[in-house]
Amino acid sequence: MPGSEAIAHCVLFSDLAQCQAGQRIEIDGDEAHHAVRVKRVRPGERLLLLDGAGHHATGVLESVGGSRSKPVLVLDLGPVESDGAIEPMVEIWAALPKGDRLDRMIDQLTQLGVSRYRPLLCDRSQRKPDSLRPEKLARIADEAMKQCRRPWRLEIGEPIAFLDALGDPDAMIADATGGPWDAGSACGARTVLLVGPEGGWSNTERGLFVEAGVPVHCFGRFVLRIEAAAAAAAAIVMGVSSS
Repeated sequence: MPGSEAIAHCVLFSDLAQCQAGQRIEIDGDEAHHAVRVKRVRPGERLLLLDGAGHHATGVLESVGGSRSKPVLVLDLGPVESDGAIEPMVEIWAALPKGDRLDRMIDQLTQLGVSRYRPLLCDRSQRKPDSLRPEKLARIADEAMKQCRRPWRLEIGEPIAFLDALGDPDAMIADATGGPWDAGSACGARTVLLVGPEGGWSNTERGLFVEAGVPVHCFGRFVLRIEAAAAAAAAIVMGVSSS
């Protein structure tokens, strides 16, 4: 990926995989409006284009057309490159935090390189899944993807019941009763971290994951809020696994 000093702004362009080097492309809508009115891009500057599916390219802004309220970016596109999936593949299935803390969690998980997030339905969950706004979470993930120049979009999955989550062969419980996580603790190429609610796992849930034999690991010295626990566990797993 290009260095930050070479890029004026990052733009999401879903049709990137069908484009070729030297092609002149036009970008309109919200992406163009943000680039022109907020980032104030100018002709001659280089922009980074991402499609959220692993493709990226740089393009030189030739001109800004359209109108003031509906600008259109015209770019001369460079080579389109493709990155492999982020490794190790880490998924966070976590209870829903209240208020805008879920927004912060999605932003942080995207920046860290987490592949997928799923709301985990627990006995002591305080927020119901029907309060979710998937389109808002997708927008937050896209903005974070552009900010950190990640070629792959964070997938927002459907809510899953705790018992069903225990059936995933790559599942691992994040809990203070477990031993410290290290590289030897990894399930394989994929790790699914289950993060419970701030009220903790219920006795029933503890009995279920003990009976199922799901590994339990500790990811910090103190009791953390959901969004902090999810980000800390993801960072530890990805950092140790890639070292």
